[in-house]
Amino acid sequence: MNKKVSPSDLYEMYKKWVINNPNVVTDVETVATWSSYFVAGKINKSPIVSELVYSLSKLLSLFNDRLIREAYGGDVQYYGLREQIKLWLTVIHYCEVFVELVVKHKCGSRGKWTVATFLQLFKCSSALILLYRYKEVPIAHPPIPMLQRKKFTEGKETDENSNAFFTLRRSGRVVRCVEGAPPVSFRDWQPIKIKDEHPNSNVNVKDLMYAETLHLLKPLIHLAAMRVFGTKAWKQWLVALGVDMASMKLYNRHINNLSYEQRLEISRRKLGLVLYLLRSPMYNGYSRNVIEGVLNSLSKKVPLASFICGPIIQYLSHWQEIYFYMWAS
Repeated sequence: MNKKVSPSDLYEMYKKWVINNPNVVTDVETVATWSSYFVAGKINKSPIVSELVYSLSKLLSLFNDRLIREAYGGDVQYYGLREQIKLWLTVIHYCEVFVELVVKHKCGSRGKWTVATFLQLFKCSSALILLYRYKEVPIAHPPIPMLQRKKFTEGKETDENSNAFFTLRRSGRVVRCVEGAPPVSFRDWQPIKIKDEHPNSNVNVKDLMYAETLHLLKPLIHLAAMRVFGTKAWKQWLVALGVDMASMKLYNRHINNLSYEQRLEISRRKLGLVLYLLRSPMYNGYSRNVIEGVLNSLSKKVPLASFICGPIIQYLSHWQEIYFYMWAS
């Protein structure tokens, strides 16, 4: 008589498979994520289904990362208030667009903006706890980044130059090891570059706190501006851009004294300013014609480019309406 497999047995089997095959798991997650883009426009209610597939794939990736961390980390994982806040913020980061689309479909635009406001209030208040209680500056998006599984499972999540040099005790001079030198054909004859993992003590912490506070309050400020001026008005666009620029200006005062991870997050935010070209009213008045003109030109001049540019042109306005809110960091 065959023994029935219980849910706990299935979970243990899945957990064992994830731990023993992290590379295969990553490939499956990648296929699932990309499939969400191909679903768009192919079936009824495709935006909702597409976002559902995307959200589930990201949540599955987050869950698998946690299993791998617990298995390969060695130490017992402690999930206190700080970790729980990060977890919830990451979950919302992956699911908020799906939630808004579902609510809009069921309750209309008014219900969508109500839910969006509550989500942003929760995100802002939770992030402020991370900022003022745990001094996290800046707070990454998402707060729990994707795990570099290959490095983590192979025990190589260290500085790539950690075994390539040593430091003299008296002078503090960095000297390259003979074994750590790369092949002659790959040498650039430059001094060893060491990541600065810790911020300089000269950083004005208050400036960083003010800069991050502005960044966290921007979604609520922008929602209020849209309520007052309208969703297509230039005033609400300029308000959000002004808050972002003020935050960046405060960060730029100390950018050279920040750690590598901090500078990486600030660079991501600076790159995100480009998205203002795709947000109303800039997109409707100027960017749309330029982008569509470039895509049409590419589809005519580059062979097979029409297979890519065509769908982009077809769905660009639809995607712009769904994704390019100024407060969706």
